[in-house]
Amino acid sequence: MTVLTQPSQFRKLPGPVVLATGFFDGLHKGHRMVLASTIERAREIGGSAWVLTFDRHPLAVLAPSKCPPLLCTLENRLHLLENSGVDGVLLLEFSRKLAVQEPETFIRWLCGKPRSEDECPARQTSTAKLSEIRCGDNWRFGRRAAGTPELLAQFGKSYGFRVVIVPFAEYQGLEISSTRIRYAVREGRLEDAAAMLGRPYSVRDVVVRGRGRGQTLNVATANVHPRTDVLPPNGVYAVRVIVDETSYNGVANLGVHPTFTDVKPENAILETHLLDFAGDLYGKTIEVCFLKRLRDECVFSSAEALTVQIAEDVRQASRYF
Repeated sequence: MTVLTQPSQFRKLPGPVVLATGFFDGLHKGHRMVLASTIERAREIGGSAWVLTFDRHPLAVLAPSKCPPLLCTLENRLHLLENSGVDGVLLLEFSRKLAVQEPETFIRWLCGKPRSEDECPARQTSTAKLSEIRCGDNWRFGRRAAGTPELLAQFGKSYGFRVVIVPFAEYQGLEISSTRIRYAVREGRLEDAAAMLGRPYSVRDVVVRGRGRGQTLNVATANVHPRTDVLPPNGVYAVRVIVDETSYNGVANLGVHPTFTDVKPENAILETHLLDFAGDLYGKTIEVCFLKRLRDECVFSSAEALTVQIAEDVRQASRYF
């Protein structure tokens, strides 16, 4: 997947291009409908499927105190987009300068000059590099979010592209949104989150060295300091771990390991024991998928008592798998 950061680069692409627009936090089922239809249309017309998105949430610049916690990091969002099958991403830096652009200024910045009035519409449409834009009906662009899909379609008449609004996906009779998924994850409603995402909620990050407690307890763990803003409640979970495109079952503790008080972390640490795995994971990027909550994080009277409980956690998780 190609990643571009400047519209000038995007304008040099050979056409036709079908473009999906959105922030795509979490890449839930609604987002995937937009992407799937974009890819399908691009293949129909012998073109390429691209995504237009921003490097940060607009509210992170415009109103930081109102910016929502995000379901995934930028790195993970790009990873999910790549796995969706799109050909490329136009990743724009969201800045105050960009935010104050009028809607048509933004479209001109994206597309270049509009076609001349004396150009043949049929010819222009068939040769336009940007053939089509697909989005949800809530997508906005330009100063004060004044640009709507309807206004975008009007600009399309001048710039040579058509606009398709993709219907939203539903779960339990309501529109699927990143906001609903954030609440579900934080409340520990993993089944609801998975149903809206189309996959288990996960953390994808780099394994770092811990304090070696797992080795002393004969339960080696891969330790991750999650950078995502949204995590389920602290506790022990049955998980599936993806390492180098291979999947392993596992048990993970998300929390601050309260049994050992010598060092108390400021933020939750994800410590994962992979079943039937042998190898060195330090420095590797792994994805830990939360499948089922087994219990709360607890304080144990001794390391021996914790070891007994870990063995029981592994048994409980094995039953789930």
